[in-house]
This record gives sequence, C-alpha cells and structure tokens, in this order.
Amino acid sequence: MMEQLKSVKILQIIRETPDAATLTLEYPDGRAPHYLPGQYVSVIRSIHGTEKRRAYSFSSTPGIDTNPAITVRRVPNGEFSNWLLQDIRPGDMLTVSEAYGQFTLPAQLPKHLIYLAAGSGITPVMSHLKALLAKETGPQILLLYANRDSQSTIFKKQLDELAEAHPGRFRLLYFFSREKGGPNARFGHLNNAVLESVLEEQYGKRLPGILRKEAPAYLCAPKALMRMAAMTLRVLDMPDERIRQENFVPDTRLRFRQMDTGRKHHVRVYRGPEQIDFDVYAGETILNGALRHGIALPYTCKSGACFSCLARCVNGEVEMDFVDQTRREGAGALVNTCIGYVVSRELELTIEGVR
Repeated sequence: MMEQLKSVKILQIIRETPDAATLTLEYPDGRAPHYLPGQYVSVIRSIHGTEKRRAYSFSSTPGIDTNPAITVRRVPNGEFSNWLLQDIRPGDMLTVSEAYGQFTLPAQLPKHLIYLAAGSGITPVMSHLKALLAKETGPQILLLYANRDSQSTIFKKQLDELAEAHPGRFRLLYFFSREKGGPNARFGHLNNAVLESVLEEQYGKRLPGILRKEAPAYLCAPKALMRMAAMTLRVLDMPDERIRQENFVPDTRLRFRQMDTGRKHHVRVYRGPEQIDFDVYAGETILNGALRHGIALPYTCKSGACFSCLARCVNGEVEMDFVDQTRREGAGALVNTCIGYVVSRELELTIEGVR
C-alpha cells in the first residue's frame, strides 16, 4: 500500500458564509501532517459501495494555525459538499489522503505576487497570505477576489483585517456582481479589460517588466475565469511558467482508449525504500492498472486536473491523453498516472519528492 491514508477527527466547524464552512481537523496522536501553504487533501468515502474522492485545500497555514483545516463550499447536488456541510458534526471522523498539490509558493520569493480568486478559490490563497504576511518583510501582494456579494465572500473579515494591518504590502480588491459599494470593492464582473486595467493601475510603466520577470500569478477560480485571466496575462507578456492554476473539477471530455488484454506493459513504482511491480494492459491507464491489482497509488480526480497522481518518470515512456492534446513524456518528466498510458515495454516511476 503506497498511499498513506489517515482517519481524522472533526474538532470544530466554523460557518464562513451561508454556504461555506471551515472544518478544523485533529490527526491521530495529535500529529499534524506535513503540508505546505496551497496544498490540499482528498476526502475519501464509500458511496453505494464505490470509493469516491474530493479534493479540499487547506485554509490553515502550517506553523501559524494550531490545527490543519479545510474549507468547503456547497456545490448544487454535490455528494461531498452537502454531506460535509449538512451531516458531519464535531467529533465525527473523516478519511483523508496525504497532502498533495503544486499550488505552492516558490522557494525564492519574488518582489511581487498576483492572486486572482473567485468563490472557494480563496481557500489555498488564504493559506498563502497568512504565511506571507506573518513575515516582517516580503513581496508586494495584489489580490483580485470575485464573488456575488459581500455576504457570500469567504474569509471577508479576515481578509479585511489583513489588508488593514498591511496597507503597504497587501492590496485587496473585491469584485461583486450583485452588490454596489463597500471598501475595496468594485461592482461588476472581472473580465480581460478590467484585469488589464487593474494591473496597469497597480504597476504603471513597470507592468511589462514586472509581469515578465518579477510577479508570478496564482489563479484559483472557475475554469472560464482562469482561462480569461491566463490569456490576458499571456497577452501582457507573462511567461506560461509564471502562471499557476489550481483546479479540482474533473473533466468529463477525456479521450477513450480501447483496452487490449492481450498486450501488457511492466511497471515498477518506487517510493523511498518501497518498490512495487505490476503489469498494465495496453490501453489501460497506469492508475487503473495499479488499482486493478489492489495497489493504492495516490489519486483524486482521475482526469488529470488535480495532480494528486503525479509521478516522476525514471525510465520508459508515457502518453498522457489530455482533453486538448496527447503528450508523450520520458525519463525526468512528471506524468499523470490517471491519464497516462505506458508505451514502452517497461516503465519505472517514482512518487517520492514530487509533491
């Protein structure tokens, strides 16, 4: 069993908005997990005999908050969000995965940081902000946060307090589609023209240089809004590698490959001292092959969206079927096992040190 699952207790449930709450977690023996600001866990449960998973970002910050916490917003007809917000009570137990995700701060902090969030997309951003603003010095931060109104804005009180406490370092700008007025708030939708205007207002003549060399952008919002923001930033000359996006919504438009049980590929997976060998059929994903053998490789969405399943290719080649392209990767590359198909006779992967 390569994946390390934990049974955690719900210590406290804090209502953030009418449709969102923060769940404070207690880990076994009081041992908090190792996680970084911006990472998440998968909550795991069985529904009608089938294991299902959903990813929830930590809204807590290691070293600052005593207990780890996740924040959940209700999704219409959501199996997990409705269960967590309606049925779960303090004292109940949840099964969660290890901490995953690459929506993390760079080791070398830049001079400027740009954040764009909407709705519950503020959750990993909040973890970042607390870590950054706890330090006496650090990057100049710009946060653009879109919601319907102030009442539906998760962490509004905490964000307002951070902005008031750090006026020289943290600029907060709300965008409300159904409410006019209020401090740091603008009425209307966040679109490409508005985003470009705000960036020009913030950075002036320094904008081209800051976007090219100094200010990575972190986006956590619905896909359409992140697509708009990423496109606008690219037009303004921000390199792709500086645009970080977090997305947990499974994509249902994945390509289908016919499985051929007459052809097999051998896979070897390393994690520290542990080594597991198994075969996958041609046309079968690495993850599905492992699960068929009862091997617990990490995963959440099974569509290449969340990166829980990332592994480092040591030897061999993998084809990954994304919605818009098929990409072949070899030794040294990170591969998604949930949408990855072995194309070499043998494949070696490691899942150590890629989180």
